Amino acid sequence: MYVTSGSYSIGFQERNQKYFHVKLREKTIIGGYENLFGYEAEFYFKALNQLEGYGLRKSNMKPIMDKFPEFNKQISSYMVNFYYKIIREPML
Repeated sequence: MYVTSGSYSIGFQERNQKYFHVKLREKTIIGGYENLFGYEAEFYFKALNQLEGYGLRKSNMKPIMDKFPEFNKQISSYMVNFYYKIIREPML
């Protein structure tokens, strides 16, 4: 989901307890890394207020990525950096 308004937290679960540490707002993507690269999510997402945004299914995204390799490279690079620097590193 490409968030256009609202805020949400990202967290993890340990011993059946969920912990939320990272808070993000509009102009971010929920699940983009998982969708783009086909991984299952390892984190939990929780809306802090009403979220608005739009989604793009992987089946609809793949033809765009195949047709525009430079765009694919830019989006892939952005998603890897976003995932590791903004989500994964602060979480661990």
